Amino acid sequence: MPSVTRPTAGKRQDRREELERRLFAATEQLVAEGASFTELSVERLAAAAGISRSTFYVHFEDKGDLVRRLATAVLTELRDVAGSWWATAEHAGRESLTTAVTAIVDVYRRRAAAFTIITETAAYDPAVADELRTLMQSIIDAAREAIERGQAAEVMRPVVPAETAAVLTWMVERAGYQLVRGADPARDATVIDVLTDIIWTTLYTPAS
Repeated sequence: MPSVTRPTAGKRQDRREELERRLFAATEQLVAEGASFTELSVERLAAAAGISRSTFYVHFEDKGDLVRRLATAVLTELRDVAGSWWATAEHAGRESLTTAVTAIVDVYRRRAAAFTIITETAAYDPAVADELRTLMQSIIDAAREAIERGQAAEVMRPVVPAETAAVLTWMVERAGYQLVRGADPARDATVIDVLTDIIWTTLYTPAS
């Protein structure tokens, strides 16, 4: 009897991740072209990604599940690029902060449609709203830890770490959503300079 080669768990995971990427890309493209995510049917999303409706439901509970996973992917990307500064915040120069802010703005520029989908869906889907709050809190916590290290190294001002991290994180989020997403790319450099200046002067001592 010929042997039957079964797909390994790793290959199944790779296929699942590839399907997710295709659906994310197709969904973002449709929204970028002017479609309302709320009005998009699963059939249209699946067709745009080159899969069947039944395949969509094999991997996703519903459209809300798709958005929750999209939020995880995009917010994780934000956290990763911000981490280039967090990891060295206690001995980083202003250039390192500028580099991190530039990378954050780039995420908002490239994934503009994703942020539109996430924010709009969170307004009426409690599960998406909870996921967004959880992901944002993880970013706030990482920023707080960076501030605490900077204060321990005596290069940061005696601000309240938790609240300062929250205010700065949500400031960057609103700037990205309102001033970068869908706005003139020529303004990005100015937004980067302003954000960098606010964060630097809020956190670091003059001698840093």
